[in-house]
Amino acid sequence: MKKRKKTAEEKAAVLIMKRKQRRAKKHAMKNHVVENNTSQDDTFFYIAGYTSGGAPYGVTWEEMGLEPWQNLEEGQ
Repeated sequence: MKKRKKTAEEKAAVLIMKRKQRRAKKHAMKNHVVENNTSQDDTFFYIAGYTSGGAPYGVTWEEMGLEPWQNLEEGQ
């Protein structure tokens, strides 16, 4: 099966959707972190959980567009 290229409109729609998802995720993380600031470290803005081996996983500071421990209002 041959892949088709996305049109400019499709690409724009995907970008808009991704922006909305990032904003929603950032908003949810901001609300959660304000309530419970214990799920952060120098690498992760939000630690969602841990693997069976004990390694943390979640949203990194870089993914959020922030520096570690930066005030959330400063990053916007």
